[in-house]
Amino acid sequence: MKIRIRDIVSGGIRVDHTVKAQEIGLVEEEFIDPDSVLRIVADLQKVNNFVLAKANVTFVAENHCARCLERLSRATTMALDIDFEFAPRDEWIDLGDRVREELLMGVFPRALCREDCKGLCQGCGVDLNTEPCECKAPHKAGQDNKE
Repeated sequence: MKIRIRDIVSGGIRVDHTVKAQEIGLVEEEFIDPDSVLRIVADLQKVNNFVLAKANVTFVAENHCARCLERLSRATTMALDIDFEFAPRDEWIDLGDRVREELLMGVFPRALCREDCKGLCQGCGVDLNTEPCECKAPHKAGQDNKE
């Protein structure tokens, strides 16, 4: 998602793009389907030899609950502040590449399906949210599953 530096006028510009995750290099990440669509809305301003971008990236995050392993899909919007330093000979900045970097650093792999998730029994593996534990493990079901 390249943007020509000279197109960023003195008052700044707004870009509003939708791209597939794979188009910006998110191909084998567990938190997003490569065919899913991201919407990137960014306000860009040129200040001296920098381009400053305030962006919102909206996408569907894919994950698993850290306690019960239930599959999660949630609409997510991340606010990003990105700056690009450029030399006088530079013609383009790659907003997509930087969005990819920020998403990789900012998506937290640990998520819960709900705050009171009971998780899995460490003795028999049953999902304590849907059925009671009947194993004979020496611990009480659910006690060790709290974070």
